[in-house]
Amino acid sequence: MDLRVASRTDVGRVRSNNEDNFYADPNLGLFIVCDGMGGHSAGEVASKTACEVITREIAGSGKIREKFLASGKSADVKVVAKMVEAAIHTACKEVYKKASRNPELAGMGTTCTVVLVAGHNKGILGHVGDSRLYVVRQNMVHQLSDDHTYVNELVKRGALSREQARNHPQGNVLSRALGVQPTVPVDTMIFDIDPGDTYLMCSDGLYNYYADPTEITKVIGDADIEGGLNQLIDRAMERGGHDNLTGIVMRIAGTPPPADAAVAAEQRIAILKRIPIFAHLSYNELVKVVGLTQLVKVKSGETFIREGEPGDELYVVLAGEVSVVKGGQHITALKAGAHIGEMALIDNAMRSATIVASSDCNLLAMRRDEFFGVIRTEPVIATKLLWSFVQVLSGRLRETNEALQGARKELTANSGDFEIFVDE
Repeated sequence: MDLRVASRTDVGRVRSNNEDNFYADPNLGLFIVCDGMGGHSAGEVASKTACEVITREIAGSGKIREKFLASGKSADVKVVAKMVEAAIHTACKEVYKKASRNPELAGMGTTCTVVLVAGHNKGILGHVGDSRLYVVRQNMVHQLSDDHTYVNELVKRGALSREQARNHPQGNVLSRALGVQPTVPVDTMIFDIDPGDTYLMCSDGLYNYYADPTEITKVIGDADIEGGLNQLIDRAMERGGHDNLTGIVMRIAGTPPPADAAVAAEQRIAILKRIPIFAHLSYNELVKVVGLTQLVKVKSGETFIREGEPGDELYVVLAGEVSVVKGGQHITALKAGAHIGEMALIDNAMRSATIVASSDCNLLAMRRDEFFGVIRTEPVIATKLLWSFVQVLSGRLRETNEALQGARKELTANSGDFEIFVDE
């Protein structure tokens, strides 16, 4: 991908040293922001070590990336994501070892936000702590990373509202940091990239001065990303600059797809949101789900689901039209936005109908193993999806009961039309 990149770090107006470190290499497609913590210069050591180790590990894993670039397969991009996660785990161990060997570095740690542009319009996010990744697309800004803070954990549990969390006195207390312990849970996400997307990676010293994220859109949405980043940091400095400030802005070259283009990541997310089983997911959660799906192109007349055969995929029609056939008879036509086969995500039942493309179609496909992968690793998403499945099944059971009751009433009403003859 053709990437345009701007990066900058600043000590701020209050701190005497800069504990932030970053790495930005468009040729490698690797971008890192780390915000260190610890006494004396320990935070700076932690963040620098993390950047160096992660860069070394990912740069040395070229064969894994090359395999995905050659295949474009979902299974191979998952291996790339595992590689990013492993690199962060290695960095965690290295930082912890340094802290254990030197009393002056004891207790040091760092946040760590990593983006790897993997190819085939896929990006990988690896994340620990409260540095952030934003995406600006179609004049909207979305936070893709999840803050690992004590206060955010309370928000997710429903114990605090977003408004209460904004000015909470413990807002900067981390629930996860790299290097404080020898291991740490790492958030990983595979996300779709569109031409024209603009991404901002930054430490909390920058985003804390932007309570309204839409302000970020206005500043970095212009063509001059370097000027936009400088404006973000300078404005944060004018508003206090109490912490170190670091930012990396990446823009994917190319013309953004139209808002209604079926292949656009934003449109895929919007269509998925309209499907009942995904209706309760947040934008961030929908990005995780869409990132695990495959874009499938089917030509007119092609059959991609056959009645009576097993299947393990949910299909969403992004563009085009498909025909539903049962027992050789045409039942109905489905257009863009329709979904087919969601029950295949949870059981091995045979397909109940045949689906044929009536025109050239773009489909979004999610396999059962990908669905269960989300269920196993994302408890919040799992709860929402399983609750939605219960609602869908409950609605279908209700419809079936109503249909049976209607049939029973009709049968009772028609029974008077029959005469009973007795053979004497």
